[in-house]
Amino acid sequence: MTTMTEANIRLGAILAEAENKQSSLSVAKLESSGLVPDTLETGMAAQAIATAAIGKAVGGWKITSNSGRVVAAPLLDVYDTDTPTALEVPKPGCVGVEIELCFVLANDIPPPAPGQEYSREDIVSHVASVHLGAELASYRLIEENKAPFPLFLADRLGNHSFVLGPKIERDLIARVANEDATLPVLVLEGDETVLFAAQPKHPQGDALAPLLAYANRPLDHLGGLRRGQVVTTGSICGLLRLSGQRSIRAAWGDIAELAISLPA
Repeated sequence: MTTMTEANIRLGAILAEAENKQSSLSVAKLESSGLVPDTLETGMAAQAIATAAIGKAVGGWKITSNSGRVVAAPLLDVYDTDTPTALEVPKPGCVGVEIELCFVLANDIPPPAPGQEYSREDIVSHVASVHLGAELASYRLIEENKAPFPLFLADRLGNHSFVLGPKIERDLIARVANEDATLPVLVLEGDETVLFAAQPKHPQGDALAPLLAYANRPLDHLGGLRRGQVVTTGSICGLLRLSGQRSIRAAWGDIAELAISLPA
């Protein structure tokens, strides 16, 4: 467990304030105050402090890797599109969108016992359902994802919110990983302008692999992987920047559709 240093505590408080005020911080200013974390562990510690200060429950996790180490950031605003019309996201400040494959956990996944590891089959048994989802992006850092990675990690990897979309068949995980040429094109529109139209690809190939790796080496200070949480592991279309679009629609052939309305 990483010690919560004074610098971590200060950085966490500053990031929480920036989240609540919808403001941005510069790396240079944080560096001059000695607040830029220099390891993944200290970045995760500051992230936890910021999350606690924001005061929202952890609704899920965004999992990624850096230099061979898998890390996670909490999703604090998770919205469910169980609605016949476009889901209205109430939170302002979204600057980008990623369409993703995601999982809802059926059970808690505690750290493995010493000397043991979860298998892929173990993790599959902990997944209640697979969904299409949309991660919305925003940043508390002026440099956004160009900031030093531990600082970007402390900033929840640029997460704004997450929209849990419709359930999809589990075999789509393997079909995307194998780049199945029979899969339909994924089309993403913003205000009826096409932002993306191509066959989806996952950056890790297997969308379940990052969850398996993180379950075996968890690093957070926020309670870990819990039943009912959403877990997402990477975009199948890349990050698409928005320039004022408010109506977002993703259509993946006859597999699934997802519609979102953003605030002005």
